[in-house]
Amino acid sequence: MPLVLTRRIQPLHGLIDLAPVVSVVLLLLCFFLLSSSFVLQPGIKVEPPRSQFSVNTPSSRLIVAVTLAPQEYDTDGKPLARTPVLYFNDQIVTLDGLRTALDQLPPSRIIPSLVVKADKDVPLDLIANIIDVAHRFPVVIATQPASATTSP
Repeated sequence: MPLVLTRRIQPLHGLIDLAPVVSVVLLLLCFFLLSSSFVLQPGIKVEPPRSQFSVNTPSSRLIVAVTLAPQEYDTDGKPLARTPVLYFNDQIVTLDGLRTALDQLPPSRIIPSLVVKADKDVPLDLIANIIDVAHRFPVVIATQPASATTSP
């Protein structure tokens, strides 16, 4: 007599429970968000000059952003000269205001760098004046890397 094997348990043909899948996805999302690092940059849009040998700008809480004011026109429709605008701690300042703000900073054992993020069209004498005002801090001028298509 031949041995006949029959199945007593049928495989379950139901829906997949989504709760464990969603919890695993949320845990992975939390893991990646917590493991990533965020660099806070001021909200002033600046296009720094390009340099073939640019290095990474050090992270510093002392950032001076210099940009040009929006283009204005005279009554004849001719463009007027654009004036530079200085920002320190996301506030518009003058050179004297920058000097006052830097002098009010408490002295510390580690001297932070002052990063100057200037638009590429800002006059060089203004950048030199900023460096003179920040005489007690090492000054770094921010640049962006030159693209491969531009020639020096």
